[in-house]
Amino acid sequence: MEEQETPPTLINHAAKWGIISGAVGILMTVLLYVVDYTAMVTFKFLGVAIVIGLGIVIYAGIDYRKSIGGYLSYGKAWQHGFVAFAISGIIGVIFQMLMYNVIDTELPEKMADAIVENTREMMANFGAPEGQMDEALEKARADSLDRFTIVGMAKGYLFQLIGVAIIALITAIFVKKNPPVDQM
Repeated sequence: MEEQETPPTLINHAAKWGIISGAVGILMTVLLYVVDYTAMVTFKFLGVAIVIGLGIVIYAGIDYRKSIGGYLSYGKAWQHGFVAFAISGIIGVIFQMLMYNVIDTELPEKMADAIVENTREMMANFGAPEGQMDEALEKARADSLDRFTIVGMAKGYLFQLIGVAIIALITAIFVKKNPPVDQM
């Protein structure tokens, strides 16, 4: 007699996919670091990273739904997505701490320069006065350098959790599937 495979728990399944998503994020970061680190601070990279992360979490949620019988409530779909995003995020933060404090300690300074340059170009395109630009660019540089510290990354992760709680609400829409309601 064959034993039926026990379906995974929500936390175990979401954790597995959070680790996978975190690994994909690290791989993307390392590839950009090797090719052109300035691309890591562009909106294009952020957009691509968000789309890939959403795709992984939605796929993982649907995979979990299938593994437990084909139905998953919106609340459970949200929980699955939140756990996957949270674990992926903590893996990303740990990697960034290593990247900026061990692997390449000059990278935060270089990235701050790239952020300032991107900000300068954006402000110039919007026609910002030179006096306002200088003040805003000094603040952008200081703020970006703060984000690369261990405390800054930890704070960023806490704010990221708020964002992923909202994003998980969106992914849950695509993952949830209620059982059919019998009509009499």
